[in-house]
Amino acid sequence: MRVFNILFYEFNHFRRSSAKVLTYLIFVFACIYSIYSGFELQNQQQTTIETIKNEQKKEILLVSKFFQNMSVLPGPLDVLGYIPTYATKHPSPLLPLGIGQSEQYGYYKKITNWSSTYDNDMVEEIANPERLVNGNIDFSFLIIFLLPILLIIFTYNIRGFEQDMRFDKLIEIQYGSISKWILIRFIFYITLLLLTVLCFMFFVVIVNDAFFSHISEIKSLIFLLLIYVLFFTTIFYFIVLKSYGSSAIAFKMISVWLILCVIIPGTVHQFASIIYPTHYMTDYLDSNRKESYEIFDLPTDSLYVSLLSIYPDLSQTKHAKENNINNDYRRNALSAIINHMNKSAINNIEKQNELKNQLICSSYWFNPVSFIQNKWNNYINTDYYSYQEYRSEIQKILDTKLSLLNFESWNETEVTMVVYEDYLKQLNAFME
Repeated sequence: MRVFNILFYEFNHFRRSSAKVLTYLIFVFACIYSIYSGFELQNQQQTTIETIKNEQKKEILLVSKFFQNMSVLPGPLDVLGYIPTYATKHPSPLLPLGIGQSEQYGYYKKITNWSSTYDNDMVEEIANPERLVNGNIDFSFLIIFLLPILLIIFTYNIRGFEQDMRFDKLIEIQYGSISKWILIRFIFYITLLLLTVLCFMFFVVIVNDAFFSHISEIKSLIFLLLIYVLFFTTIFYFIVLKSYGSSAIAFKMISVWLILCVIIPGTVHQFASIIYPTHYMTDYLDSNRKESYEIFDLPTDSLYVSLLSIYPDLSQTKHAKENNINNDYRRNALSAIINHMNKSAINNIEKQNELKNQLICSSYWFNPVSFIQNKWNNYINTDYYSYQEYRSEIQKILDTKLSLLNFESWNETEVTMVVYEDYLKQLNAFME
């Protein structure tokens, strides 16, 4: 009964505090706006991907009709050049819960013979906190950075007000244990915040019908939310328990938030950027471009040797008996060799990125906010490794296309409808 009385007292206190109610409503409206923005981005990406697929089907159908009116079977160079090849990254149904970097990365790409996974449309990036500058509020940003501030506003005057008014001893006499009295009042606000956030989360899950298909990610997000809220609640609880006066409590709480949410993550990322600077990637690509230009000047026999080092089995094809490269096949040979060079350069970039990621991961024991943020994005499929997987998918499609172009042309394959359908299967298997 005493617990209920304290909770009821805190509810009345919250209800009568216009500042707390207004702050809570602002947070709720910000959550609504962020969820709306997330749905808008998700729908935009889904619509674009669906449009791409429809256009691709039309082009494929058009090429298919050519076979009905052809008296002479076409060569693989003609057919493969007309097959539209795309790679797409479908948005997760949980995307509205954390846009993260997804608005700044490409989520579809038309793959040509000269594509790479680090083209300009693939690597544009912006840090999540900077999203507020553009007027976009990310739901995960609200949870990770603003929810602790809301908790501070709700709890800084618990016991502090009574101490300021000099009747804290009366509370101790009336309720006995002051620590339990503080804890129960904290529980009211923890429950309020958790229920609010969970309502938004389940709203997204229900609207996108993601409960059964993403049950593991949903459970992980809820667990992450509980851990994060309890982490800050524990710190703030002991600050209230060991401090005297509302001003001292508020100052210490704000200092903890600044250290954990701003200073430590900022310092770690700044240190990581100094050790592994972002422009290091462009150094690799610039040197790789120079080597690519040199490839165009190579004589045909040198191209032949380079191409066979990439595709040794080409030596068993019909065209290989000529010990030369037909001028019709030279362009495909160039793109295959440059693609091989690009992969070597990109592997170096990926290694540098992985070293930077590992450095940041090693800071998690004293940098919990970055841990929560990266884990949250991982469950929503908008983290670095999700886009790395997408880049790998693009590279697979490109490798398949270049391999088909070279092997099929060197084998002097006559493309029938059956062969054409096999090309489609190989090139589009990664888009299923």
